[in-house]
Amino acid sequence: MKAEYLIKIILPTFIIFAVLVWLTATNVISGWLMYLLWVLGFVGANLWVTRVTAKRSYHRLRKQREKEAEQHKNE
Repeated sequence: MKAEYLIKIILPTFIIFAVLVWLTATNVISGWLMYLLWVLGFVGANLWVTRVTAKRSYHRLRKQREKEAEQHKNE
């Protein structure tokens, strides 16, 4: 995997959870708000990873199809 791809996945999720840990550790959030924010953090991080991964897969498949179409043209 490319470092750029890993950074696009790891950095935003790390920031989300670092903020949540900091807010929880300093008792800024607690109780139901804490649970709600943690669930939203997990959902947001999963959506982000899914979006980046799907976008990369789409571009990879598109390039592969273009290459196959070009090979069929040359035959």
